[in-house]
Amino acid sequence: MNFVKQYVWIGLLLGWASSCNRYTDRQPTPDTGPTPGTGQALIQQYPQAENIVFTTLVANQLWQSTFTQQRQRYQALVGPARLITVDQLVEGSLPDSLTRILRSTAVAGGTFSNPRFRQYTGWYTTPRLSGPPSYVYADYTWQQQTYTTRWYIDRSNSGLPFYYTELLPFQQASYETNALTDLPESIQSTIRDQGLTFVYAIISVEGYNKQQYTVWISQQNQTWELTYNNAEQLVAAVSAGTAQPIQQVNQLPSAIQTYLQRPELAGFDLSRTGALYGYTTRHTYGVLNTYRVSLIKENQGWLFLFSENGQLISRSFMTISY
Repeated sequence: MNFVKQYVWIGLLLGWASSCNRYTDRQPTPDTGPTPGTGQALIQQYPQAENIVFTTLVANQLWQSTFTQQRQRYQALVGPARLITVDQLVEGSLPDSLTRILRSTAVAGGTFSNPRFRQYTGWYTTPRLSGPPSYVYADYTWQQQTYTTRWYIDRSNSGLPFYYTELLPFQQASYETNALTDLPESIQSTIRDQGLTFVYAIISVEGYNKQQYTVWISQQNQTWELTYNNAEQLVAAVSAGTAQPIQQVNQLPSAIQTYLQRPELAGFDLSRTGALYGYTTRHTYGVLNTYRVSLIKENQGWLFLFSENGQLISRSFMTISY
């Protein structure tokens, strides 16, 4: 992303921890760079990796790496001592069978770049008999903003395949973790002090040192989805067990009603069937009120999280194509 402040290091060939290897700082005020464990985690999974380049996403915590193995290019997400995800970079453009899916949708007209296939996931929440789900990703620039697009294939009850295509609510990177220690200390302390049971989290990176944390916790036999912003403040809380249904748009706060008049939302209405993203609901967690708004039009859906005063916290788009 062109707005991301980058710290870049070049890891030279194999044997990362040996004295002959080094990194090159290209910024005047660097962090400490990738640790020896960072390189070792990558080399352990990809022992023939070479031409390794690290770019800092979160200082001293998270790096994006590109490397080559057997003439194939890869892009990885790496922590201080753990390989998180690896994508195989795809040469050329995406096939028309994927790009055409968005041409007749509310988000048509954007441009794709950086196509990649998810090859490795260290930990994931969706168990499959054959391993983690297989995703194709690409960056998608729409209305002068870059999103992450994801495709995956599922099968209907009749056995026919169909595509799910999503615009995800992050720009740089995102990963799942079942390690509480991956969260900032202030969020860890809140979970411990309130006697909550940590289940897992999704950490999204919007730009250099800018993150959002979606944390699933269990409290009194209820599971809550808690969203913390980059300042580590709780900004949204959703639980299916406490959902208060909203049937009409005029039941939403006026600021949210105004947002829903945007041109790309023309023809969409609150989901009456729960398809794609479920129903529109209001949630109360202590003094915090959150609105989960699900819109649908034919095979397209939007999902929004709003605060009580109408501040947009996140939005996602999905469409199904047979």
